Parts: sequence; structure tokens; C-alpha cells
Amino acid sequence: MSPSAAALVYGRNERPRSTQDWCLYSFQWLVTMVYAVVWGYAIVGVGLNFQGGQMTTYISSVVLTIGLSTLLQAWLGHRMAMVHGPNVIPSLAIVAAFAAGGEAYALQSFAAQAIAGVIIIGLVFVGAVRYIRQVWSPLILGSMIIMIGLTVAQVGLGDMTQAGFGLGFLIALVLALGGTILAIRGRGVLATLPPVFVIVLGYIIFLALGRVDLTLVRQAPLLSIPALFPYGLTLPSWDLVLIMLIVNLMAAMNFYGNLHGYAEVTKEHVSDSEEQRAFVLFGLVETVLPGILGTPATVAYGENLGIVQLTRVAARSFVIVAAAIFVNLAFIGPFGALMAVMPKEVAGAVLLGIASSVIGIGASILNSAPAFDRREQTLVGFSIFLSLGLHLLPHETWQQTPRLIETVFSNP
Repeated sequence: MSPSAAALVYGRNERPRSTQDWCLYSFQWLVTMVYAVVWGYAIVGVGLNFQGGQMTTYISSVVLTIGLSTLLQAWLGHRMAMVHGPNVIPSLAIVAAFAAGGEAYALQSFAAQAIAGVIIIGLVFVGAVRYIRQVWSPLILGSMIIMIGLTVAQVGLGDMTQAGFGLGFLIALVLALGGTILAIRGRGVLATLPPVFVIVLGYIIFLALGRVDLTLVRQAPLLSIPALFPYGLTLPSWDLVLIMLIVNLMAAMNFYGNLHGYAEVTKEHVSDSEEQRAFVLFGLVETVLPGILGTPATVAYGENLGIVQLTRVAARSFVIVAAAIFVNLAFIGPFGALMAVMPKEVAGAVLLGIASSVIGIGASILNSAPAFDRREQTLVGFSIFLSLGLHLLPHETWQQTPRLIETVFSNP
């Protein structure tokens, strides 16, 4: 049951009442941002085959975009306690571009994303947000979230089985199940810690087995500076700009749903001015800036709703502190390197747990629709069937189609 405003331990603008609460709840949000790094690592980083120093620089940039987007939105934008991280929708589009046109084509996606962000800012100022309000519905949101969960499950299982169904897979499966049990049985903050449980215990096990190469961590400079336009200044092709505009408009719809869903859970009201500021920052800080830094666009995570329901803590002060810490971590080379050498099995275990929750959330949202009878069930089922089926088609099937068609329609 969603907590009412009176049931919250901390409301949106309340100040922490003790040092213990400062530490405990700031750590809770810091943990959530750590698992957001896994999205950027396991989908785009692994999907584009980044290696060594390139992966370290990429992870440092991901950490910076997570910290900045979360900090600025909580401080100046929607002003709510919500973690922002790499968005799976444009992330999958970048990986789809890699499959469709190769590495050079995929790396142009980041510049195309920056251009798309500028266009989105223009659309915000002409009032396009009101059209999102008109077309958004629980059936659309629920279907999209279920598809994200199914796709993330495929990515996670791919990482878990990258060395076959051997010891690594069994360890990853046990870690995923352990994280799931903690999420179900845990109380309060403990229930928000499964990603950290999986990551920390996974590192310990794979280090003990000698399956984590720490050479990159030892060689990493103490200070790491994320690079601007790390893949060059080549002007992207028009079709890639169109693709990134489409998927980031989808991400904007996702952002709209997550923002208003969170406000409903905490019994808050999103004013028109807050909504506009949030979408301006979405375009500038969450789409343009990540494109410049060579990372996927970020968005407010739906998991924020689950965290506030579990902890009943919605004070943005804790998120602001955690995000400020995360911004500083982006410039510490060994931290980025440590995330860059994460065993794929560990990343896969985290993603599998996320996918399970996301699929369940999507089903719950479908159930909240005003009507979900035969007509709605058929339309939702057909949409999921078609999008998943197109996504699972072999690459050879798409070779005779334009890259624009492949990149859009192979992205579930």
C-alpha cells in the first residue's frame, strides 16, 4: 500500500533529525546510484566491447552523469528524492546501432543523442509536454516496462552465461537468488541493498577464484578526468539523429510517468514550473551532456517508487548529499577502474534481479488500468509479442532493410 504523506518518516523538504539518519539514508541512495552504474556497464559498455582504459574512462563518465543528473534534478528541477541513471531505452538503441552499422556508426550515436537533446529542449519550450499527458496511460507504461524487463533479463543472462553454464554461471545464479531473497525478506533499508549484496559478495568470490584482473585498477591514475567528445566530432548521419530523437522522446515519456508516479506515492504535487524545469534539465543535463561525454542518456528510475515505499523516506536532502559524493567519485581513477573490471557474471546477476522487479512492476501497472478486458489484453499482448519477436530476429534478417528501420524496430 502506498504510504500517505503522514506515514512518511521524512517528507520531501524535511531536514534530517540526527547524524545517524544523515549517514543511513544518504548511504541508501548512494547504493542505488552504484547499481545504476551496472546499467551503463552491462548494456552499453559491454555491448560496444569497451576494453581497458576505454572502459575506465567510460565508467568515470557514467558515474559523473549519474551524479550530476540526480543532484541537479533534486536541487533545482523536480526537487524530489529520485535517483537518475543510464536509461535502458536509448542504451538499447546504441547497442542496436552497433549491430546495424558497426562500431563507427554506434559511436556516432552519442553525438546524435546530444543533438536530439537540443531538439527536446526546444519542444519543451513550445509546450510539447502537454501532449505526453494526453497519450500516456497505464497500458502504455506497463507494456513498455515489461518489455524493458524482458530485454534486461536477456542481457543479464547473456552476461551470466558468457563462459557457458559452468561455475561462473552457478555462482551468478546463487547471487541473483540471494539478492531476490534479501529484497523479499529484508526490512527497511536492508530491502534496498540487494545490488550491493550481489556486487560486493560477487567481487569477493571471483577475486578468491582469481577471476578478476586488477591490473587496470593498479595502473589507473588517482585522478581521472572524463573526456569531452571522446569518440570524435564527426557529424552523425541524419538517420541516427532521428533514431536518437525517437528513443529519447520515448525516454521523456518514461520520465513523465516515473515523475508523476513518484509524486502520487508521496502525495506531492508537481507544479507546472517544476515540471518544465525538470524537462529542461532532462534535455540539457540528461541527454545533451551525456552525449558530449560519450555515455547513454539518463532518466529517473522507476525503482525510486519501490525505495520510498519500503523506507518511507522521501527527503531530497539525502539524495543531494549522495549525489554530491557520486560526482566526486567520478574523478577517482581506481573507482572507475574497479567498476570497469567487474566480472560479467556479477553484472548479469544484478541485471537479472532488476529485470525480475521491473517485469513485476510492469504487470502491476497494467493491472491499475481503468479497464483491462479482452480488447486491452489483446492489444497489449500483440504489442509485446511483436516487439519481442522483432527484437529476437537474427541479424541476417535485417540486412536487407535500411539501418533506420533496423535500429528502431529491433529495439524492443
